[in-house]
Amino acid sequence: MALVRGMVFKSYTADSGTLFQTMVDADEAAIAARGWAASVAGGDLIPRGFKERRAHGISAATGRRGSCRVGALTADLWTGVVNTFTVEADDNTIDMMTVTSRSGEKRRLGR
Repeated sequence: MALVRGMVFKSYTADSGTLFQTMVDADEAAIAARGWAASVAGGDLIPRGFKERRAHGISAATGRRGSCRVGALTADLWTGVVNTFTVEADDNTIDMMTVTSRSGEKRRLGR
């Protein structure tokens, strides 16, 4: 029987310094380079219309494109200290992506 990874609550640090809580795949949350912090009990969830910062990349082995969320401005993946990340494809293979670009967070303003 396969192990169930599941999701865990982690803290996302917004550009403003505000901590928001969000669900993150447990395996991804354990990767220090992605910058996820321990969850704060009773913290606010990420607001509707908020898009977290992301790293985008391409796999040299398969040519697939992928992206991942980055939990903090100080994360090694965001600052460029680390220039690769892994993603799980829909066929359960793991691809190593080389960062091609990064996109900052976006927040939709209320009407």
